[in-house]
Amino acid sequence: MTIAVLMAGEGAATAALRTLRARLIPAPVFGSTLSVTSVLVVVPMPVAGALVAALPADALPGLLLTCAVLQGAAMALAFRGLWHHRASYAPSLTTADPAATGPPATADTPRAA
Repeated sequence: MTIAVLMAGEGAATAALRTLRARLIPAPVFGSTLSVTSVLVVVPMPVAGALVAALPADALPGLLLTCAVLQGAAMALAFRGLWHHRASYAPSLTTADPAATGPPATADTPRAA
């Protein structure tokens, strides 16, 4: 069960990073940010291997639970950050042309100013 939570958290973290990358990163720095993101996704793998090798077998369930809780907290903070910055990636209704709203004007019904 703990492994499933850990794997789900890793998948959600990857999805959140892809969403952030696609929506918030300006084009001039996209390449460097993509490389840093890739490193951040890969770095935990050897760290996890070192932790598993360093700990005795009976301590692994506690390690997995701790990692799952930490990853859940990190994801909660990431989604909270996305929620607070949603205006930066959501289309704004105020940028639409106000003259284009409403029914089209005809010769006998002038458009309101």
